[in-house]
Amino acid sequence: MSPATNATTASTRAERRRGPLAAAFDHPSMTRYQNAGARRRLIGIHIALTLILTTIPQLLYLWHRQDAAMPLWAFAVAAVLLFIPWMFVTGMVNGSVYGIFDLKDAQLDEVERQHRDAAYRTAYRVMFPFTMVGIGMVAGLVESGRLALAFWCGAILFALVLALPQYIAAWRFAAHDTVDSTTMGDDA
Repeated sequence: MSPATNATTASTRAERRRGPLAAAFDHPSMTRYQNAGARRRLIGIHIALTLILTTIPQLLYLWHRQDAAMPLWAFAVAAVLLFIPWMFVTGMVNGSVYGIFDLKDAQLDEVERQHRDAAYRTAYRVMFPFTMVGIGMVAGLVESGRLALAFWCGAILFALVLALPQYIAAWRFAAHDTVDSTTMGDDA
C-alpha cells in the first residue's frame, strides 16, 4: 500500500471514528492490550472476576442467613466493590478488540463489522443450548427450594451470555496475531 493510500485510509478511519468512546478505544494506551498475550490474559482475568463477583456476595449472603450477626449490607457492599473491577476489565477486553462491540456501525469498517457479527453468531450458536439447559437447571433449583444455588447459577449464566461474544472476538484476534507473528518470523 502506498503512503498516499495509507494517509487516505487513516484519515477516513479518523473521520469515521469520532466521539469520546471511539477516542478512548483508539487512545495509544490501549495498544498494550491489543496483542495475543494481553487478550488471552484479559479473558482469563475476566472469567476469574466473573466467578469471584458471583461467588463472594453469595457466600456473604449465606453467611448472613446462618449467623444473624453478619450484616446483610456486607453482601451489597461486596457486590458493588467487585462489580467495579469487573466492569473495568470488561472495558479492557472490549478495548483489546478495538471497541467493536460498543461503537456504532458507522464508526466501524467492514472488517470490524464482520469480526463483531461473526463473534455474535458463534457466541449465540454456542450459548443457545447451554442457556436452555441452564434455565431448566435454575428452574429446577428454584422448584426444589435451593434459591441461593439457583441465583448463583443464573448469575454465572447471565454473565457468560453477556461476555462470550467479547471472549470469542478477543480469542480470534489473538489467534490472528499469533499467526501473523509466526508468518512474519518465517519471512525474515
